[in-house]
Amino acid sequence: MTGNSTRTPIRPSDEEWQELVNMLCLMCHKMGNCDVIEGMIEMKHGGAWPPGGWVTDPGSGATCLSYEPRPVRQLEDSELTDALTSAVPMCQGCAARKGSDASQSLHTQRDFNSAVNRGGLFVCHEEGNQGKPCGGWCNAVKRKRASLIATSASEAAQ
Repeated sequence: MTGNSTRTPIRPSDEEWQELVNMLCLMCHKMGNCDVIEGMIEMKHGGAWPPGGWVTDPGSGATCLSYEPRPVRQLEDSELTDALTSAVPMCQGCAARKGSDASQSLHTQRDFNSAVNRGGLFVCHEEGNQGKPCGGWCNAVKRKRASLIATSASEAAQ
């Protein structure tokens, strides 16, 4: 697997297969009902690479083009307020930090955007801050809330 910026189809070795299934499929909303995994299995036995299948990823080494984040639980207003006030500072590897591996990882970006857009929690993965509200997520949620408030105010003024 490569760390370059282009995504090319992956034909995993036997040794890579289980690691990739665990990394690419187990957190996907489509798990258990996915044509891509069937196509990857067929490819493993000599078939063609399936469209939407596994590719190299500049952030995580590998990703699935068909990955869909599992639905996140929308935080109650009080939970969101608590999370926003207890978020850790944005770390060097933050999904919201341009150029970090996480900012280039298709999986991570889809998870991050889903949490921001659906009002769910996204947590820091940096050692020592694991499981705490992500500082980059906090900033993105605050920007989204400010934008919604500005839009509402503009529409009310018309």
